[in-house]
Amino acid sequence: MNRKWQLLLGAAALWAGSAMTASAQVPSTSYAPNPPAGMKLYAFSSGALTIGKGVLQNFGPMDPPIKIPVGFYVVHHPKGNVLFDTGNNDKIITDPSYWGPNFKAIMPVNTPDMAIDVQLRKIGLTPDDIKYVVVSHMHLDHGGNVGKFPNSTLIIQRDEINMAFFPPEPYAGPYIPGDAYVLRAPTGSSKPNSMKMVILEKQDMDIFGDGSVVVKSWQGHTAGSQMMLVRLPKTGPIILTGDNVYFRENVEKSLPPNLVLAYNPAGIMRAYEWIRFMMATEHADFFTAHDPDAFKAMKKAPAYYE
Repeated sequence: MNRKWQLLLGAAALWAGSAMTASAQVPSTSYAPNPPAGMKLYAFSSGALTIGKGVLQNFGPMDPPIKIPVGFYVVHHPKGNVLFDTGNNDKIITDPSYWGPNFKAIMPVNTPDMAIDVQLRKIGLTPDDIKYVVVSHMHLDHGGNVGKFPNSTLIIQRDEINMAFFPPEPYAGPYIPGDAYVLRAPTGSSKPNSMKMVILEKQDMDIFGDGSVVVKSWQGHTAGSQMMLVRLPKTGPIILTGDNVYFRENVEKSLPPNLVLAYNPAGIMRAYEWIRFMMATEHADFFTAHDPDAFKAMKKAPAYYE
């Protein structure tokens, strides 16, 4: 064999070895998602807040005030139920002072029928029937009731835990200290957590390993914001956005949010891009927590998407 071919074959072998090494080091994620039969997605309400639209949307009008829903969701999967967000803390139903000045500022609907255990009963569930709790973030209207699920596993980003316990200025206002304290074990415990937790380090998580329920780490609205991709066997993919998207028109028209409530504005705009990509490639839809028109048109529990 002449020297030229020896060099070519040697280079080819070196390239093949490098490719095999890279393949071994970086697990493939190019599998075909396989959502199981029987999956369902339920939408619930934790009441409503009254605010000017401009509080959420950059240069939006402040008058007249609008009433926005506080939505949360349950995914029924054959391997367990997943709750996405937990709404307003039920303590404000009887003790408005729990929210301090926030209560008068955003005037929540705090009637007893908005309690999360009452809402879950619409589909025959109790808090103990929830296997995983995923919080988009720990603001008062999204992580309020995490303490009501002591037997569930909480999936949260470490950055969001840090924000919830000691948020930097000027992001402290929407975090309620009591909502975070319930995550700590009692005094004297050798463990920090009061409940089982999966603490992610800017990571995604395919909860059941079949591509049907995927937590997406997406710093935007807060330092540890998460969205969740739910691939249903009949409806197809639905993205639960948390507060990375306030209104459908944000995505459809690339409208930025009010930057006062945006920890990473560029991250929010990238979230819009990813949602549009998923709509184009997988015919996905997306659900927000606070869009009054979109929420009104949505199926509410006990009705469901499958």
